[in-house]
Amino acid sequence: MTQESPPAAAMRVVAEPARIAEVRRAVREQLRVWGREDLAPAAALCVTEILANVHRHAGSPECELTLDDLAAEGVRATVSDRSPVLPVPAPGPPDWAAERGRGLHLIAAAAHRWGVRPTPDGKQVWVVLR
Repeated sequence: MTQESPPAAAMRVVAEPARIAEVRRAVREQLRVWGREDLAPAAALCVTEILANVHRHAGSPECELTLDDLAAEGVRATVSDRSPVLPVPAPGPPDWAAERGRGLHLIAAAAHRWGVRPTPDGKQVWVVLR
């Protein structure tokens, strides 16, 4: 008998700085429901950085966040937005004192793996956390 993963949790999000704390709380709560509280700090960091990029670069703050419990593989968080522009990490090591340019480096450090995939109406940025 195989164990099925819980259903995905999806939410519409407005990537505005004043709302990001609310999204972090929702992510932490969903991970608690799934018994994955240990992943909450990394998930909150990654989702915050992705939403900050949506706010700064996507042209519209409206996006969708989906969380999937992948059982033994971990948890995947995916943010979908309507911008076709794919994020690219800044070259070289990050300037940790700078106000910008560190987000994708932080995501790479916190996530087991991450990536970007174009979609017909924009893109998805995803992370897998273990």
